[in-house]
Amino acid sequence: MPSSLPLFDSAPLPVATRGPRSTPERWLPTRPLPAPTLWLCLHLPQLPLEVRTRGLPASRACVLVEGEGTRRRVLMANTRAATLGIRAGMPVGAAHALGEVVELERSVEAEQAALTRLAHWAMQFSPLVSLVAPDGVLLEVRGSLRLFQGVEGLLTRLRQGLKQLGYRAQYAVAPTPLAATALARVSARAVVEDMHELPRHLAGLPLAALRLAPAEEEALASVGVRTVGECRRLARADLARRLSPALLDHFDKLHGLAPDPRAALPVPNRFESRLELPWEVSHAQALVTAGERLLHELQGFLRGHNAVTRLLRWRLRDRSGHWQSFELRLTQPGREQAHMLLLLRETLMRMSLAAPVTAMELLVDDLVQGRPGEGADLFGQRPAAQGEAYAAFIDRLRARCGDEALRGVALEAAHRPEAAWRWRQGEGLTLAQRVGARSLSAAGRQARPLWLVREPLTLPTHEGIPHFEGPLTLAPERERIEAGWWEGPAPARDYFVARTPRGGRLWVYKELEGEQRWRLHGVFE
Repeated sequence: MPSSLPLFDSAPLPVATRGPRSTPERWLPTRPLPAPTLWLCLHLPQLPLEVRTRGLPASRACVLVEGEGTRRRVLMANTRAATLGIRAGMPVGAAHALGEVVELERSVEAEQAALTRLAHWAMQFSPLVSLVAPDGVLLEVRGSLRLFQGVEGLLTRLRQGLKQLGYRAQYAVAPTPLAATALARVSARAVVEDMHELPRHLAGLPLAALRLAPAEEEALASVGVRTVGECRRLARADLARRLSPALLDHFDKLHGLAPDPRAALPVPNRFESRLELPWEVSHAQALVTAGERLLHELQGFLRGHNAVTRLLRWRLRDRSGHWQSFELRLTQPGREQAHMLLLLRETLMRMSLAAPVTAMELLVDDLVQGRPGEGADLFGQRPAAQGEAYAAFIDRLRARCGDEALRGVALEAAHRPEAAWRWRQGEGLTLAQRVGARSLSAAGRQARPLWLVREPLTLPTHEGIPHFEGPLTLAPERERIEAGWWEGPAPARDYFVARTPRGGRLWVYKELEGEQRWRLHGVFE
């Protein structure tokens, strides 16, 4: 519609003297409206720049540029660049004259991918999360308020989480999704929980916050209408006839007079996130900040899915596009960001980069439904003041020394003591295996010691009695073992629990064939 077309049939009255024509039609009921839903909008005005810079500490002045040749101008500047006097709209050459600046190109694809990952992270606060392209995320939070002790508790958690992710966001809470979105674009912390109070908060809102079509904004501006409150004083019939019925529908949704359903974002079955670095990194330790951001995303993703994981796959991309990969395995499935970050730090400390890194990626597809295990420590549940849990200690030891430096012991289904166990490389015993070991011990194997000698030691005998630091006293019970015939001659032995003169308990056996010697095979204490 041309902007010169009058809004009404007759010439509009001067706005300075009479303002927009009023209407007897009411836009809102006189009594309070029910508010079954409550919407929270996160608006990220610096998203295009933060997507490119949040992977590393803000130690350099960075600007996002647009245009070509001599028309290249600054689109956004980070805090460090702003302290140099660099502002949006400034020519790139003028920005370089003020100091050393890192130029970054905008990536709309990366922005939308980051916005989607942020929505997945936000699912820990609400099951209904929707995108407001290109720079917003909507959450329906009415059902979450009790869990987070009200709106303020929820907002506190959100602020902390966004800071850890490296985003600066404006937010607003309102009974309708459109109202929350518009308020978040112009107000940093607007909270409206009562539907009856909504018109008062929206009255002074500039129409630019609604992001109407340019023709509609120009037509309204031609009669002096620049705020939502002024638009409400216009006649509905004239608005629908001269502009569009869709505009009235938009305002009805804004004020809660018409339904505005939002589609929930699909829930992915795997986590995959990548951070592009603003400059090349030559030392692995400098990747901790990027890894920390990705782990915060992962923790929110796992909480939203009520899941835990055992395996984190990391990839580092160099300038030539080649990838360097490594994995972090958890002894016990979990989702605690602090523990996973500690393992990442330990791993990066002993890593050498094949080439300078330009991007870092985290992939997690091994998801286990449920909360982190409790009481799964080898030594039982312990307060934090008494030290870290067994599984966390094993993870940290493996990350610091490498998988090859750590071995565990597992049981084997074999009667011969020397064949009833084996080394496990890379993983510690799980809770199920430890429970199985205890149940096996309770089933009649309690007479066997945990400490076996490398090679059975031949004991001297005197009058048929074996000696070790003196004559041994044998318990009357014995355990006969005849097994292993498939590997050669089967050993035939009678095992006894023997006590030394000093009170020590040994595990000895007598050969039933051949020389029938006495041998020491294990020690109880």
